[in-house]
Amino acid sequence: MDGEEQRRSTARAVEHTGLSVEQLWGRYFAMGGNCGLLDVDAYLHGLMDLPELERDILAHTVNERLDELTPPHRAAYSRTLRDGVPKGRRCRRW
Repeated sequence: MDGEEQRRSTARAVEHTGLSVEQLWGRYFAMGGNCGLLDVDAYLHGLMDLPELERDILAHTVNERLDELTPPHRAAYSRTLRDGVPKGRRCRRW
């Protein structure tokens, strides 16, 4: 995906998160993003580009927020696949 496509995709996704640019930037910075608030805002509005790594960190930040809002839909199994507590002896520590 080229940089402009990624920017448009990220900007559309940000609209669905309900986050302000300040909240988004705080999450992005906490994930290790290095660009400033104004840079992120300008990027989302198509006024400047960000380096590839920074775009990916921002996209990851947005995707994590979307995961919080929309839990994954999973098909149910007919039985429990695994008990929460293993049965039998514990493994020895070395």
